[in-house]
Amino acid sequence: METRLGTVISTIDSPNTNEFYFVAEEKDKVKKGRFVEVLTKEGVLIGRIEELVIANRYFMQPETIANYDVSISSHFPTEKWEYLMCKVRALGILGELTRRANYPASPGKDVLPAKEENLKKIFRFRDEGLHLGSLIGHDVLVKLDLNRLFQKHLAVLALSGAGKSYATAVLVEELLGRSEEQGRVGLIVFDPHGEYSAFAYDEKFSAKSRLIRGKDIRIGLPTLSPHYLEVFLPHLSFPQKRDLIRAFEGLKKGEDVFSLKELSQAVIGDDSIKQATKDILLSSIDSLERQNIFGYYDEPSVAMAVSPGKITVFDVSDLMSRTKMQMIAAYFLGELFNRRISASVPPFIAFIEEAHNFAPEKSSKTNFSKPVIERIAREGRKFNAIVCLISQRPVRLSTTALSQCNTHMYLRITNPYDKKHIGESSEGLTPELLNAITSLEVGEAVLVGEASQFPLFVKVREKKVCDAKGGKSLEEECRGYSQKKAKDRKSASDLMKE
Repeated sequence: METRLGTVISTIDSPNTNEFYFVAEEKDKVKKGRFVEVLTKEGVLIGRIEELVIANRYFMQPETIANYDVSISSHFPTEKWEYLMCKVRALGILGELTRRANYPASPGKDVLPAKEENLKKIFRFRDEGLHLGSLIGHDVLVKLDLNRLFQKHLAVLALSGAGKSYATAVLVEELLGRSEEQGRVGLIVFDPHGEYSAFAYDEKFSAKSRLIRGKDIRIGLPTLSPHYLEVFLPHLSFPQKRDLIRAFEGLKKGEDVFSLKELSQAVIGDDSIKQATKDILLSSIDSLERQNIFGYYDEPSVAMAVSPGKITVFDVSDLMSRTKMQMIAAYFLGELFNRRISASVPPFIAFIEEAHNFAPEKSSKTNFSKPVIERIAREGRKFNAIVCLISQRPVRLSTTALSQCNTHMYLRITNPYDKKHIGESSEGLTPELLNAITSLEVGEAVLVGEASQFPLFVKVREKKVCDAKGGKSLEEECRGYSQKKAKDRKSASDLMKE
């Protein structure tokens, strides 16, 4: 026999098609966030408990309570009149296709726990889907359909420490675990903090992982399109760019390989360029050379940067310059997208950590990677070139790029400016959901958008990949630093004695 949770009641403005209340039969059986079901004239209605309210008729008049010299409970059976009232948000009616309710639940109807098969149906889980975790309040595995999750693009948003990178690592694990029959996608990660380097060191994933350190990344000058010279040197005038590109293309025709040094020599040797222009061009070429990211060939090769079922991690944590990071992202993302248009590389998903640094909302000529990311966000879906934007500051992230993400995964967010920003950029966020996001625990997430027809609350599963090296606590770092300094002082003292 099914466990009955309670009975639908009538209030001034409910039940209606959006919500209803029920009185719990046993307080211990109901919990905020749990899913329930009620039989209506349209079929089975699935809802989510949004709030719990305890009521007691004996304590409804404050002035009566204030005038009692002793506890009112000593004179009246107050505990017998206490009841728990649950507010339920109606999600939809189950059927061939789940749809919004057009008729409310009737007062007096039994409220039951939502069956596992019904939850799987309403959230469109698939047995072979990506296992992100479990449904909060239920022992139901959340297995998301790949095509729905990446129907367009994905945004993972949360404050620092809420678990956004952890949840992303779980997604990466699931994508790497897919078989050839299921369809395998190529993965790349732009990682400013070195958190994803763990995939290359973990024996469970090392065969499918490639780690590229920032200091080893190179953009091959001989294969570089002249377009990138215009992008990376935005301060040049049109005539200056014309003269530089002419010298550059002359080198590409005559030399097998060349560097920025040869480009400078070509500019110096071009008698058609005025000396004043030469001085500006030589200074601009020198500024590129100081970035130390241009070489004779690409590293990694653009063609080999993405492979089906494998991940390439661009660990740029050793680069202090945001300019370098943006140049690298602009070049490799731009080239991968161009090759994806011609289908010369496999479908790929680009995970961009700290996306607000690569595609900031504020416009600037030196935001090199922003136009590329926004272009992929606008046009990439039709070519199966997907971006996943991961950020702790949504308000600083490009609205253009964020608005193209039709699935958002939110972990805990408390900043009021960020809440306002995501509320305006996501159609599926109600005021109640925005408030729920602020109370999420670490490792809990809510998905809104194409991946799920209704808001989906998830407890992210434990990741399989080991933690990245160097991820120490504050206490460990302090102790280690003190021990190192003491050891250095002892070594210096011993040296002096000698």
